[in-house]
Amino acid sequence: MASTGIPLQRILAVAVGVVLLLCHLQEGYGAVAAAGTSQSGLSISTRGISSSVPFSTSHARAATSTASSSLLTTSLTVSAVSSSASYSASTVFPSIHIHSTATSRSASATVSSGPSGPTQSLDPGTASDIATVLDRRLSIIIEAVGSAANLSTWLSTLGADGKWPESEIDYTTGCTARRANWPAEDHWTRISIMAAAWHGGLADASNYKNDSSLLDAISRAMDYWFVNDFTNPSCLDQGGLSTCPCGTPGFWNTNWFSNIIGIPELVGESCNLLGAANMTPTQLSNCSNILDRAFGTFGRSVNGLGFLTGANTLDVAKIGIDSGLLTNNATLVTAGYLRIHREVVVQNATRADGIREDGSFGQHGGIIYNGNYGKDYTNDVLALEIAAAGTQFSAQNANTSSQAAFETLLGGDLWMVYRNVITGVQHWDFSVLPRFITFPVSDNQATASLKINISQIQELGNLWGSETIQSVYNSLAVNSWTANSGDIIGNRMFYDNDYMVQRGRGYVSTLRMYSARTSNTECVNSQNPFGFHLSDGTLYTYLQGDEYEDIAAAWDWNLIPGTTLDYNATPLSCNFTEWNGTQAFVGGVSDGSVGAAAMRYTNPYTGSLSFQKAWFFLDDDVQHIMISYAESNSSSANPVVSVIDQKRLNGNVYVNGRALRQGGNFSYVESLWHDGVGYTFDHGLLDSRSDLAVDFGARSGDWAAIGVSTAGNITVDLFSAWINHGSGNRLDVPIAYTAYPATTFKIFERKRADTQLLSIRNDQSVSAAYDTKHRTAMIVFWDVLGGSITFVPGLLDAPITIQASANSAVIYKLDDGNVTVSDPSQTFSTLNLAIQVGLLGRRPKGWGSERTRTISFTLPGGGMAGSSVTKAL
Repeated sequence: MASTGIPLQRILAVAVGVVLLLCHLQEGYGAVAAAGTSQSGLSISTRGISSSVPFSTSHARAATSTASSSLLTTSLTVSAVSSSASYSASTVFPSIHIHSTATSRSASATVSSGPSGPTQSLDPGTASDIATVLDRRLSIIIEAVGSAANLSTWLSTLGADGKWPESEIDYTTGCTARRANWPAEDHWTRISIMAAAWHGGLADASNYKNDSSLLDAISRAMDYWFVNDFTNPSCLDQGGLSTCPCGTPGFWNTNWFSNIIGIPELVGESCNLLGAANMTPTQLSNCSNILDRAFGTFGRSVNGLGFLTGANTLDVAKIGIDSGLLTNNATLVTAGYLRIHREVVVQNATRADGIREDGSFGQHGGIIYNGNYGKDYTNDVLALEIAAAGTQFSAQNANTSSQAAFETLLGGDLWMVYRNVITGVQHWDFSVLPRFITFPVSDNQATASLKINISQIQELGNLWGSETIQSVYNSLAVNSWTANSGDIIGNRMFYDNDYMVQRGRGYVSTLRMYSARTSNTECVNSQNPFGFHLSDGTLYTYLQGDEYEDIAAAWDWNLIPGTTLDYNATPLSCNFTEWNGTQAFVGGVSDGSVGAAAMRYTNPYTGSLSFQKAWFFLDDDVQHIMISYAESNSSSANPVVSVIDQKRLNGNVYVNGRALRQGGNFSYVESLWHDGVGYTFDHGLLDSRSDLAVDFGARSGDWAAIGVSTAGNITVDLFSAWINHGSGNRLDVPIAYTAYPATTFKIFERKRADTQLLSIRNDQSVSAAYDTKHRTAMIVFWDVLGGSITFVPGLLDAPITIQASANSAVIYKLDDGNVTVSDPSQTFSTLNLAIQVGLLGRRPKGWGSERTRTISFTLPGGGMAGSSVTKAL
């Protein structure tokens, strides 16, 4: 090629440009993994167009992978001097094959020439855009990197070889290393803070800006890791298997996350903070090696995970962008942003990871996860789109639907946030944190706070001109005096992930269910081994926001708040924690102010218990719970119970208006009140065959027993109450009770006397209640063929009969004539309701002379299946 007189860089630019243009004609973009070394040339072939260009790459990579279902086939073989040109092509273009012909070597040992450079000459506009993105990216990194408070200590204890003492950082690697929150990652956490201090802009670290001794320390610490970086490419995601057996040299973890996301994220941030000009060629190449081998996992199945989806997609795409920014590689930056914009869309497939149509966020194939993976996803979007605003890389300029999708996610997030008014900290509802419930606040994991810089939400809202995003910021910025962060009032059903939220004056109630379309929870890396029941109709009610904080290590995992279960009949262990639901009829109906939820359940593990349960969230902060059916083959040692609550003990406990000195079993109970929530029980239901159990006092536990936290033992005063339904074939059902959240004891006593609530029917076919005061009927038709109910709204009113053509959930507001329906089973496309009034008595307002009215509903499908539809009679 040298004989042509054409510069290599120009040839690369032309070749890459041709392939990029062809790629834009397709919908898909593929990617492959690469780690190792090879020596050959670049061969690009595209349906009759081919070009061959020899060049070199700066670090090791090896793998052969084929992206499926592509119109374009590109074959790429790279050598071991500079990765940027080759890798930018492989990560953008579909069906690229990277053929490796040499054996992998140490990252430090393989580098013998200069640092990786740009893949093509940049036009002034692109060069300006990349400079803008980099400048903003560094500011965002510095803002989030952490505190410099310990920096002087770290400098004093760092060894000449770049290693910190084992007493400070546990460098255990390979099969014996802890899988979750790998302690060795702290090495790079420190480097990133040190790099931020050296770069400038880090709070309380201005004296370290451009400090040569600090730069020397950073260099030594980086080199220590680079020298010990793993060189076997299989260790990226197959550690402990035959291809990367225990004892394989290098720093790696058996958990793919540390190797593909955890370490590369920190490396990308640290290397960019220093900048290519302030690193040696070897260091720059090693930075790129770690980043590019992570970005190369697109387009192939990662062992222990599968293909990258949801938050993992954004994390790895961000790593690719950081790699491109480090080497001024526009193609690589473009590839990363393409990945971002292809992922930040509404996902409509059942069990899809990512943003769902209802504003929930899924991860790991059917688990609602707004509060951990969704939080990481949100942070990635904020960081990368703020950096890209106004440039060619922005979601707005890329003509994508990403802005609308992100608005959907943030709008859903608002409903899942509560505030601890004692500490002033906002938190995620525990039901959208699944396995992360096993961390105390002190561990600074997902339970610690929202872990989102809400000022960035405001900033992106302004940059995008999005009123929706700006309103989310305004709501989160309100310093509420109760747990109801933002003072949001109303009801919302998240039909894609079987989750309902009711927010009222002074409280937040959240309900977590699961169906054949979703999963209950998970146990990963020894986190959450006892969490099997976390979605069995879990109902949390937050008033001050500290009710459930830091108690999971001590509470009874068979008394999860709100659940119905056969006590201790299901073995709890990590290997048997995660299950798909077995029943389709799970979901709810909502008109935005009130709502009804329904759950048909069969224990997917043991099959020992089945039940039907409905929750009616009514006006004036009244909640009516109906258990219409239950069947169990459990023994007397495993009674079926419905848990009213389990939370921190705070003050007196009252049963039938009298304060208790100790817990016990109580029959013929009319009322219970504790810590701002009162309960009444339908007359005669808690009789001699069933009772109310109340327990309170000090409980202890070890955080290490439920996860990987090292916080140790705790002792906390807990309150718990549950209804005992009995065991075997003598279960005391149906049963119903009513909750009154955000009430003092005196207000509760007055409110329960004033409430006019009628349980219309509660059996295996229909669960229905009528709120006389607000003239609202809520009905769950359990039978697949529907059914009918009749009720009398008031003393002088004509009876009303409602007949449904299929299983459904219905809200009928008599005063305005609005009828709201849904199909929790998500199986029907239409629903017909016939509403008939009796001959004698007063008819609902505006009814007219006819006795029967029929309404036909076309029910939503696709990603909106299970959502509610409202029509006026």
